[in-house]
Amino acid sequence: MRSKVFARGIVGAAAMAGVLTLAERATGADYDYGGPSPNFIPAPHQDKVEFASGWYVRGDLAYAAETFPKLSSNYTVDPSISPAFAFDPSSSVLNTFSAGAGMGYKVNNWFRTDLVLDYRSTVQAGWNGPSITCTTGLTTLPSGQVVVSAQDTCTSHFNTEIHRWDLLANGYVDIGSWGGFTPYVGVGAGVTWAQTKQSVNWTMSNNLPYQITTDGFYFNLDRSLGQMNYQFAWAVMAGVAIAMTEQAQLDVGYRFLDLGNVSGISSATGASVTQKVFVNELRAGVRYMLD
Repeated sequence: MRSKVFARGIVGAAAMAGVLTLAERATGADYDYGGPSPNFIPAPHQDKVEFASGWYVRGDLAYAAETFPKLSSNYTVDPSISPAFAFDPSSSVLNTFSAGAGMGYKVNNWFRTDLVLDYRSTVQAGWNGPSITCTTGLTTLPSGQVVVSAQDTCTSHFNTEIHRWDLLANGYVDIGSWGGFTPYVGVGAGVTWAQTKQSVNWTMSNNLPYQITTDGFYFNLDRSLGQMNYQFAWAVMAGVAIAMTEQAQLDVGYRFLDLGNVSGISSATGASVTQKVFVNELRAGVRYMLD
């Protein structure tokens, strides 16, 4: 009898355990506190990217006074061979302008840097050079000999154009900000390059171009040449930035530039001459923060 009661107790306990197990499974289907289900796939994590944080663009205009060699018309060499610079012994001051654009990065409230490309106004000079006796007619004699039958006075006309650019990497220290005014100082270094175009053209006494074809001969004394020169350049600057909006600032300042050497010939001796080009600029522009 006792064995039957014990057996019934075992069976009842097993049945109760089974019921509890089923209940737990049913409850887990609705309220799962044990972690994600086997079929759960988490969404990929995407870091927030702030585009162009600290970056800015800028545009500038400048008026400049340049210490540049004075171009002279007093040639002592034959201009029909090749045109060239002729420099007076003293330098002259050119009033020029430049326009620039660049992009920079503000590292913190005290330091920033940028890369700026400037186009400088063209240096141009033209004048009338020496005159020579030129052949305008040839005659072939019955013997076959060719003799000069006509001559004229021909005058040379020189023209020089120098197109210039400079690319500088700059660093600035912003001293502080007071009421929207931020003074700064800076230095820069880079490269300047110049494309030089020179020509000499000849005209006769009637002001027509000297290009005569006669008796099978062709005469043309016109000459031209072009070259590109590169020089190291450096600058120091100081100015003040004036806040216009939260992202835009008016930048007004002074810049001194050393644009390297320019070479030509002496108008007095014809010897080669090299002189420095210095620039004093008053600049104004706008800086705009991209973020």
